[in-house]
Amino acid sequence: MDNQKALQYWTQKSRSNVTPLTAKVRSTNDFSQMDADFICQYVGPDCDLLDLATGTGITLNKYSDRVKSVVAVERYPEFTQFIEKRPNVEVVISNILDFETPKKFDVITFFGTVQYFNQEEVALLYRKYKAFLKPQGKFLVKTQFGVKEDVLVDGFSEELQCNYYSEYRTLNHEIAILKQAGFSHVEIVDIYPPEFNRWENTHFYALIVD
Repeated sequence: MDNQKALQYWTQKSRSNVTPLTAKVRSTNDFSQMDADFICQYVGPDCDLLDLATGTGITLNKYSDRVKSVVAVERYPEFTQFIEKRPNVEVVISNILDFETPKKFDVITFFGTVQYFNQEEVALLYRKYKAFLKPQGKFLVKTQFGVKEDVLVDGFSEELQCNYYSEYRTLNHEIAILKQAGFSHVEIVDIYPPEFNRWENTHFYALIVD
């Protein structure tokens, strides 16, 4: 099961002239250092980390030397050529809907990708990856959320000059899905400066979930 409209966009991106910034919708939106600084608050030298939809590793490369081990899961091998090769980093080419491992993790990161999955898919992912966490583990999610209502972008983007799909659910909607998946606690962090939120109807937040 995949959201085919979102998949079409990213498949096209993976077949273009791939650079470290290709896995960003807009190449000027490089929030990777802020993302890495945020993640570093929850990791340490004994941390086993699972990074979902790693992309080109533009964020992961900034902190992977600070953790014990990383499993980086990315669907597109074209993107993974930029993930820095370190003894503690394992790259797995897989759709995150299909990925399986017997390992358990202290931290699971799911940054900048949630919006490309519809409600049914994301509910499945939350249930699936809750089982991959150690008992005191943290699930870190970052995306844009609808401010007053769910925001669906489905069609031709004048800015991107291509078809684009995203589903920006409200915070309350996303938290309800997380709790239905079995998580009990969600902390909300306004992760970026105000000027980074370009659109009035959506806003970036990070969620610390356990």
